[in-house]
Amino acid sequence: MADGHEESRRSVLGRAFDILDCFAGGAELTVAGICERTGLPPATVHRMLAALVKWEGVERLSHGRYRLGSRIWRLGIGAPQVRRLRELAQPYLVNLHVATRGTVYLGVRDGSDGIFSDRITRVKATPGSTRATRRLPLHRTGGGRVLLAHSPEAWDALCRDAEEDPNLAALLPRLRAQLAEIRQTGVGVSRDDGLPGRTSVAAPVLGPEGVIVASIAVAFPESRIPDPQDIVPRVRATARAISHDLAADG
Repeated sequence: MADGHEESRRSVLGRAFDILDCFAGGAELTVAGICERTGLPPATVHRMLAALVKWEGVERLSHGRYRLGSRIWRLGIGAPQVRRLRELAQPYLVNLHVATRGTVYLGVRDGSDGIFSDRITRVKATPGSTRATRRLPLHRTGGGRVLLAHSPEAWDALCRDAEEDPNLAALLPRLRAQLAEIRQTGVGVSRDDGLPGRTSVAAPVLGPEGVIVASIAVAFPESRIPDPQDIVPRVRATARAISHDLAADG
């Protein structure tokens, strides 16, 4: 009897894992799409999704679509490699915040999204701002675009999405030019980044193998620093220092 119960439990867990796997790369799916990918019947998918939504492993969006929820990426941020990155980076992020008086972000890529795994700011969060700034598509923020510029697979996924989204397709030519400039200069400068009048300066953080593992970005009102080039050297130096410590730690 116990063996049968354990086998049933593994089967339930297996189905939950199969559903979660469908969202790899930041996908947003309907019940029909999940059924197609997993081969599970709609009733089972509905039941499993209800449990996963309650657990915050999956988030229900409008028009019957779902995506990974906040608990999944919180677990990801708590992974040892990400936690170590935050520990190494935090003193540098604090120094950058003090020097610029801007909000400083440490971003990592999760599929087609950027996740801000750390944020240094004096600005008091407004209701709803934490969720709004914790996870966003890569092309939507300066730090995310730095990650996108060095992630060919994420760019390919964005182009595929653009085939079904005319609004996204219209952004691609300008975005392509921005990413080329980021790769050439080693830094991304974005005006009206997320909010009107806000500027960001971002740079890549490289791992021991020279592969991008994160981005750092400092965002500030353009009235505070009218010429963002004034702080580009400091942002680059911060990214290089974190990269150096990562290489030494590895």
